[in-house]
Amino acid sequence: MPSATTSTAMQQMQSISGITTQIQATSGQVPPPLVGASVSVVDDRVFVFAGRLVSTRQMTNYMYVLDLHTLEWTRHIPPPDSAKAPRARYFHSANVYKNSIVVFGGMGTSRMSQDNLCVLDDVSIFDVTTMSWKRPTVEPSLFAPRPRYAHLAAVIDDKLVVMGGQNIENSYLHEINVLDMTSWEWIHARTIEQHVGTYRSIAVAAPPGTRLPAGTPSNDMPSSRVTSPDPMNAVSSHNTGGGGGGGNNDAPSSSSIYVYSNYNFTDVQRELQVIRSPLGTGATVEDCTHAMAGTLLPPGLRFPSGHSLGHHVVICGTHLSPQQQTFAIWALDLGTLAWSRIETGTIFSRGSWNCGTVYPNNNRALVFGHRERHLMEDYNHRQLNFDHIAMIDLEAFGVYRVPENTCSTLAQEMGLSLLNEPTVCDFRIVSSDGRSIPVNSAVLSQRWSYFAQLMETRNTRQRPEGTTLRTHSLSLPYPYPVVIALLQFLYTDHLITAQQYQPHILAQLLLLADMYGLGRLRLLATHALHQMLNMATAPLIFETAALSHQTSLQVRALKMMIAAKKMIQQQQQQQQQAATPPTTIPLQSMSHTLASNGTTTTTSAYPTTDNAFSRETHQRLLQQHRPASPSASNNPNFIQRSASVSSAGYFEPPISGGPAMGSSPRFPMPSRSTTLPPNQQHPLSPPLPSPSLASANMPNPFSVLPNPSSSPPPSAASPDLGFRHSPSLSTSKPLVPVAVDAIASQGSNTTASDSDGGGSNPIPGAGTIKKKKRPFLSSKFAKSFAS
Repeated sequence: MPSATTSTAMQQMQSISGITTQIQATSGQVPPPLVGASVSVVDDRVFVFAGRLVSTRQMTNYMYVLDLHTLEWTRHIPPPDSAKAPRARYFHSANVYKNSIVVFGGMGTSRMSQDNLCVLDDVSIFDVTTMSWKRPTVEPSLFAPRPRYAHLAAVIDDKLVVMGGQNIENSYLHEINVLDMTSWEWIHARTIEQHVGTYRSIAVAAPPGTRLPAGTPSNDMPSSRVTSPDPMNAVSSHNTGGGGGGGNNDAPSSSSIYVYSNYNFTDVQRELQVIRSPLGTGATVEDCTHAMAGTLLPPGLRFPSGHSLGHHVVICGTHLSPQQQTFAIWALDLGTLAWSRIETGTIFSRGSWNCGTVYPNNNRALVFGHRERHLMEDYNHRQLNFDHIAMIDLEAFGVYRVPENTCSTLAQEMGLSLLNEPTVCDFRIVSSDGRSIPVNSAVLSQRWSYFAQLMETRNTRQRPEGTTLRTHSLSLPYPYPVVIALLQFLYTDHLITAQQYQPHILAQLLLLADMYGLGRLRLLATHALHQMLNMATAPLIFETAALSHQTSLQVRALKMMIAAKKMIQQQQQQQQQAATPPTTIPLQSMSHTLASNGTTTTTSAYPTTDNAFSRETHQRLLQQHRPASPSASNNPNFIQRSASVSSAGYFEPPISGGPAMGSSPRFPMPSRSTTLPPNQQHPLSPPLPSPSLASANMPNPFSVLPNPSSSPPPSAASPDLGFRHSPSLSTSKPLVPVAVDAIASQGSNTTASDSDGGGSNPIPGAGTIKKKKRPFLSSKFAKSFAS
């Protein structure tokens, strides 16, 4: 049975990976197979620069551009007014800086050397707006880096940080150099002990405001650091959004770089260093290797590439082992330093995939390759192919770019104050329950196009005599909590109050955002629901995402429900195994007689030598069936080791003297003729659904979340698992309310019976639990997961 459950879950995950991963062929002037080319994503285009041709071993300085909307390649020819393109090279670095790509170093050709090779240390800029090259004049400096190739580079605070790499003798360089891209001067240099290079390492600049993981010291922090996120903004782009796991409240400097290395691929060794403030003399290198949480760690990845997305670092690379040769993608949560695998199913088991990057605008990972080639063959030649592209939805795994702040804390406070000040209001919004909310029509018209259209076309009509009649109220078919949450967003452009951070309110806001085309609200509500996703809220979030066309959120909620179903099935199997009696062993003679005092006397003969069981086994069986002594039964701490339902309502399976059986747990179970109280349930059942928030005491709608680094307010932890307390969202665009069932049946429906429907109870005196069957998922999807 467990194998069947595991197989079903694997099939479901395989089908989900087919939704999150798509492979398409590219067209146009596809780049030829290259070695050591750089791949950069700017807005909706991919730029592939330089590299060595596999066919002729000739180095190039060509620039290829892929339009991610049409998937068409073009080879770019710089305009006449462009500076000269950089020298041909490979294994250089190319980093995105604003609307430019900064190219540094690499290995090129030279007629002065014996092997016609040299390493470079020049800097070039490609402007993606004008599609032209620029050659900045870099002043000579004592901090200038030595020529190198296969190095790492990252951009932070208008600075280019170059580290590691190899020289012409293929020796590792142990230094970090910093280039100021405003003055174009090398301003700092320092040494490092680690061997870092493109074959084994990645370097990723930390997003501004990334919090320190739990247990990580924050000493020696520089004074010039990014301030903590706004306490008014619970979904700030600088906030870990509930995934921090108890991190430090002080945000580190934005000038921090995460360097991850893996090596010794037969017995993989992993290292994680955080370079704090590499731009000044106070730079420190902190070893966070042991701070990486969990037992799930990425395998050895060769030629990895790393990119930051939201508060994660996405790392991808080639995984080669005797059992598997594939392309793997992993994500590191910067708040907890916990790794998670991006499941792609069997997509990369066929073909040659060996070049990955991240598409931030769509929260996608892009992997280039060729479906008809062999991975090992191309890896041995370090060959990159660009004939096919695989797009992986990272948001379905909780990795996405979080919404950014659009206004300051003061502006948000002023917005809430303005909404709470009726003297500056000239209009009223009436909710479905008849409550009136005064608002300023100018503010709503400026920030809500639907309201502005109503004011222009419906709220004004001309009378024959030329007078104008204006209406001063608008009725919305939504309850007061939803309306006030919507108005708070319109006044602040953020979700900042405890009123807004209730699951059923967020669900309604997401539906309203989809209905009225409020893109900003859609991003904020989706982000908040991502952070609140758990086994209790998964059904609500799943159906809300389905109705609002948020496929990534829907898939992630579906995976949560599949995991919950699998866990429940495993608990039920464990419960059945615990209730199964020991197998009856045939003995020569065994009889039970009832003595006059009510105790059971067991008599038996030892088994003969023909019996398969030994004397010791027979003694253990007799010990198991031997009744307790009167002295022991009078002891209040004594638990009788026999199959029965104790007076405390605990099912106690027969336990022998062996350590394995003696450590069996005690499972609370009602007596045979007793029904569980309404507020009690079986411990192996999932938690009871919390009461609806709509019927609970509503928090102050203007109360602001106290700490953005913490989880949502306590009221948000008790979700309303359905739309049954909320009316239809719109009269013009009705939405069918779908009742969302709890993940498991409630304890009030649990009774004890002598039979489990499959025959008589095998254990004397022990009833079995009979639960009222309810669908695991919503009624729509129950049949899909019933098997």
